[in-house]
Amino acid sequence: MINDRQREARSHSDLYQKGYRKILNALIFSCVMIFFLILGIGYYVIFKPTSYYYATTLGGLIIPMIPTS
Repeated sequence: MINDRQREARSHSDLYQKGYRKILNALIFSCVMIFFLILGIGYYVIFKPTSYYYATTLGGLIIPMIPTS
């Protein structure tokens, strides 16, 4: 027969197991997200977008400029 103490211990054990699984799933999800963010930063560093330079006149017109290098 299972007495009250054993039943309580079993419920605490189940609670900790569920909490452990939730934390483990959150950790795996975080690691996957960090991996994809690192890949995105690496892609951005390797394939930098071209820089656009412009100047403005006193009247507010935008004049595109060509980079020299």
